[in-house]
Amino acid sequence: MKKSRNKHILIAAILFAAMRMLLGNCMDMGLTPAGASALSLFISTVYLWITYGTGWTSMLSIGLLAFTGIAPAATIMGNSFGNSTTVICIGTLILCVALEENGVTRLIANWFISRKIVNKKPYMFLFMFLLANLFICYFMEATAVMIIFLALGKSILDSLGYTAEDKFSKSLYFGILWITCVGNGATPIGPPVPMLMLNSLAAITGETISWIKYMAVGIPLSLVTLLLTLAIIKWFVRPDCGKFASYDAMARRRDLQKLDQKGILSLIVYVGLIIAWLLPDFIGLILPAVAEKLSSVGASILSLIAVAVVCAIQVKGEPVLKYETAVKKIHWTTVIFIACIFLYASAFNMESGGINVFLKALVAPLAGQLPAGVLAAVFLLFVIYVTNFASNVVTGII
Repeated sequence: MKKSRNKHILIAAILFAAMRMLLGNCMDMGLTPAGASALSLFISTVYLWITYGTGWTSMLSIGLLAFTGIAPAATIMGNSFGNSTTVICIGTLILCVALEENGVTRLIANWFISRKIVNKKPYMFLFMFLLANLFICYFMEATAVMIIFLALGKSILDSLGYTAEDKFSKSLYFGILWITCVGNGATPIGPPVPMLMLNSLAAITGETISWIKYMAVGIPLSLVTLLLTLAIIKWFVRPDCGKFASYDAMARRRDLQKLDQKGILSLIVYVGLIIAWLLPDFIGLILPAVAEKLSSVGASILSLIAVAVVCAIQVKGEPVLKYETAVKKIHWTTVIFIACIFLYASAFNMESGGINVFLKALVAPLAGQLPAGVLAAVFLLFVIYVTNFASNVVTGII
């Protein structure tokens, strides 16, 4: 097994050398030697991401990029681990740990499925359960949300007498996985992928899209997807809902435990951070000075302050969130991957590499022959196909 995996390192090295030779013949299209090396390294890194994962491979790629000559080492570090998107990711992941540790996410999930309208109505239960899943995904990292809802769903199914082989169980489990993926792309507030893509878009193309505008499209689409998922379950999967008759939403409501002080404070801090992030878009015309100040400070600085607050506030002699606990529970592979991705997003736009000029020259013949609508359709179909085999972020950057 180890030999089988190690061969991918050799393949990546050969791929780098082959791409470097091939791209070395494209200097007349605006590409520089440094750009050719950086683009070859990116392609071989994508291969390692697919075959090995995104942890140490991202660290290796960040280190090797400094040897391509596309930018000084200080710029490499500043555009990766020192980038504001990476900092925001660390801050939001820590705050998500606070919400998870203090029971906020579980309480929200249980609140949705303990409404009177859910009682003895299986499809209303599925709707409310998956709606809660989707709602929390708007503000939290997907992995933690998925684990919470899978555990919650299993406990409910076990209590009703469903097994893992029942269609109702499969509908709920696959619904959780699907809706978590959908919710992960609906807002840039908690999930790191949309945030990274928006910032990469600005770095590569110069086009800036506000979070509000993004959510104005993302949230409605996610709700439509939820309804389509339920329609597929009801009319195509057709699970046996007979055992659901014993589900008692009112009993679950009586068992709900209120948030303690830690939970309340962690929720207040996170909601306050979200408001601070979105406030400039709402008060720009009314209070331009305040909006400009918040915008100039940046989302990353605000997230660091929020993390410090939840770690500093004491409740009965204990912090709302223990810093050591948060650091251990963060998925650092995601952070390193984001640092690497955004580094390449900035590298693609560097004049020293000419990568952007080269890619435009590469696509120009196709763009000149096809109508704009057809060209957009071709690119979207390409994205839909490739994202089934590679990371969404990698596909988006390419």
